[in-house]
Amino acid sequence: MKKRFLLFVITLIFIISFLTVILILKYLDPYTSNYMPITFLSISFLLTISSFISLVLYFIKKIYFRWNIGLYSVKTSFRQGFFMSLLIFFLIVFKIFWVWILMTSFLLLVFFSFLELFIQNLEN
Repeated sequence: MKKRFLLFVITLIFIISFLTVILILKYLDPYTSNYMPITFLSISFLLTISSFISLVLYFIKKIYFRWNIGLYSVKTSFRQGFFMSLLIFFLIVFKIFWVWILMTSFLLLVFFSFLELFIQNLEN
């Protein structure tokens, strides 16, 4: 799989999921309906944030390594972006359910950090 194709797919995921979030908020009311709109809104929000963060991380890595990176950087940027978006998503869910405190945020951050380190160790 080529690097450009993977970046194109991530950009396409960002555009489609962002439009989905806007359409769900415009045409469906997630708070008065059943659980289907809030589920679709959550999934599309997760994909939007994940793809956006992965593109930003990729371009930061590209600038940091002076435009000399490969396909591995795209994959790690996507994985790290997905973990960051899960962290943001769970913090929002914790805030909605009134269980958000500094300790839960810190423990969630530590969990995703250790998960990322574990996956990096498996790849090497």
